[in-house]
Amino acid sequence: MSKSWQLLTFKSMKKTTLLTFFLAAFLASCGQDYNSNYNDKGRYAPIAGIDSSTPDGARLLASYRIMQDKCFQCHQWSSYKSSAQWVAAGKVVAGSTGASSIYTNLINAGGNMPPAPIAQLTSEEVASIEAWINGI
Repeated sequence: MSKSWQLLTFKSMKKTTLLTFFLAAFLASCGQDYNSNYNDKGRYAPIAGIDSSTPDGARLLASYRIMQDKCFQCHQWSSYKSSAQWVAAGKVVAGSTGASSIYTNLINAGGNMPPAPIAQLTSEEVASIEAWINGI
């Protein structure tokens, strides 16, 4: 075998090994809803007690994540893991954003939530909470 052929074969093996490594790393990360390199597992991992397999549960989960960021610092609502618990606590009226105190406070109809320095909800976050309440 000539020296140039040996060198070409070695380079080809290096590329194949490198490609195999990256492919294995990519496949190993499949199935995650988060990027473990950015420490965002808590933000995207499932929340114990919330069944997101139903449409209501998926809407609740999206709203719950918003409230984790914007509400739970002051309000002790993190134990409400179902829409029924939010309704029973009197924070939400099923199908009515206008009658739900949590919603009216968020849109500044009954207060100014969340207060500074916490950032106000974006229009997408408000729409997510609306969809959850109206979908109960």
